[in-house]
Amino acid sequence: MMIIANNNGLILIRRNHLEERNWRDDTSYKFIFSFFGKSVYQTHYEDLTIHAGEFFIFNPNEPHKQLKVTQEKFLIEIEPEVVKEAAVQLGIEQPEPEFSAQAFRHPLISQWASFIHNYFIQQEAEELPANDLFLDNSVAQLTILLLQFGLGSHQKELPTIQTKTNIDIVINALKENYTEDWSLDQMANISGLNKYQFAHQFKEEKGISPYSWLQLYRLFKSQHSLINTDESILSIALEHGFKNISSYNRLFMKMYRKTPTEFRKIYRRK
Repeated sequence: MMIIANNNGLILIRRNHLEERNWRDDTSYKFIFSFFGKSVYQTHYEDLTIHAGEFFIFNPNEPHKQLKVTQEKFLIEIEPEVVKEAAVQLGIEQPEPEFSAQAFRHPLISQWASFIHNYFIQQEAEELPANDLFLDNSVAQLTILLLQFGLGSHQKELPTIQTKTNIDIVINALKENYTEDWSLDQMANISGLNKYQFAHQFKEEKGISPYSWLQLYRLFKSQHSLINTDESILSIALEHGFKNISSYNRLFMKMYRKTPTEFRKIYRRK
């Protein structure tokens, strides 16, 4: 096991005690990245799974229990003040963001995690002392990446990165027409793949199904209206492509453990 800590955060790499552990509700943000397979955590709402190549962020004081981790646990804790300072410097309207309850993947965060992981594994192998400057810079870099590409209350739309794959051609079309009632066949036609190939490739690249991606994109697009206008919840839901308020409420509860009305009360600008 390897633990490196200072006042701004902590990096942990553990290869033992990977089965069920005690409940935790730490005061820090906790970034967990899965390199080797499924990691399973229990919360008071539901069990969550982080697949290989995905990350998840627990918010401060969010109760959770580690049930299973494949081969190795890679975790970074970030103190709330570090997140708040970075959010202010980035001009984010919500300096204390709440990250949503969704495992996600993003290539830039994957690249960062791989570099930091390999660096500290090498440090451990060579028995070199911890470097506070490197740790501080690493935590600061991760914080900026999570604020830019992590899913949370501060986002105005679902973070993506542009490539030249068939999947991203579809994503561009979904972004431009996200309020439309898309079918899997329509998405697949744009990609040039049959719908089975398309669904499989989409899940492999983005970590979620095409329809789930579209629903998440709709939700994050709606957050700006929810926080900054007095429109009714029903109007906002329908304007952003949801068929009814029930599906909008269900997705909000899954992402934030609160209704859109509760979300609005907490995050609307005063």
